[in-house]
This record gives sequence, C-alpha cells and structure tokens, in this order.
Amino acid sequence: MTKAKRIRLLNLRDVQLACVAYKGSFQGIGTAYGQLMQWARAEGFTDAKTHKTITLYHDDPAVVGMNNVRQSACIITDRDFSPMGDIKPTTLRAGKCAVGRYEITYFEFKAAWTEMVEWVKENNLKASGKARFEVYHNNSSTHPQNKCIIDICIPVN
Repeated sequence: MTKAKRIRLLNLRDVQLACVAYKGSFQGIGTAYGQLMQWARAEGFTDAKTHKTITLYHDDPAVVGMNNVRQSACIITDRDFSPMGDIKPTTLRAGKCAVGRYEITYFEFKAAWTEMVEWVKENNLKASGKARFEVYHNNSSTHPQNKCIIDICIPVN
C-alpha cells in the first residue's frame, strides 16, 4: 500500500506560474507539458530547483468524469513574462495546505491521492475551493526505481 513519507499542514506563499490549460484524462496532459517545457527552455526557466513543475486539478473526476477534468500543466517562474499562445501566467495563491510527500510509481498515484483525502478528513479539516495540485521534485526516468518524488497538496480552510 502507498504511504506518504510524511503529511503535514503548511502555510504556502503565493507562487507565480506559467500554465497551459488542458481538459481530459490524466494520461493526456503530457501534450500540454510538452508545449510548456519547449517554451520554458526557450525562456530560460530551466533550473530544476527553482522551476519545479506543478499540475493543478480544477475539477474532481468523481464529479465531472475522468475525460472532463480541467487541469493545468505549470512551471514555477521567478520573473514576470508575457503570455504567449497557450502559455498564460497565473498565481497559486497563498494559504493553508495539507501536503504529503510521496515516492511512487505512476500506478500508485490514485492510492496516494486517496490517502491524502482520508488524512484531511481524519484530521477534521475541510478542503477549500482552491485547485488541488501536485509538485514534482524529480524526473522519474533518472530515479533508480523509476519513481516520482512528489508533493500532493490539498488546500484546506
């Protein structure tokens, strides 16, 4: 069973992002990320420590269906930029967030999200209306076991 390395409540600061909107199944967001990463390389947003990638989830797939989930493929930016085609600036707003650190395969994402939602409920917290998101800390293809090191984040009130 997938278990978080740790789950904690954090007060997050505002974070500036460059985003490409996408609507559809989770597996299809790679196209949006391809477009985003091509732009990011051209604009110099390439420092893996500063310019982490983030997926924002604007909908609950249990409510809208797996093929109708609105998502955003994002990268953290450390300076302003002008919108360019599908690349739009946005701000991930500050606030309290339940954050779980995971080291998982692609097949374990659903179980990790289930654990996070349960942790929020068990700790008498209520998810806010803000987008839930994942922060990616590595490239799974360079991990010895091809695992993703991610933070799963649920904004709470």
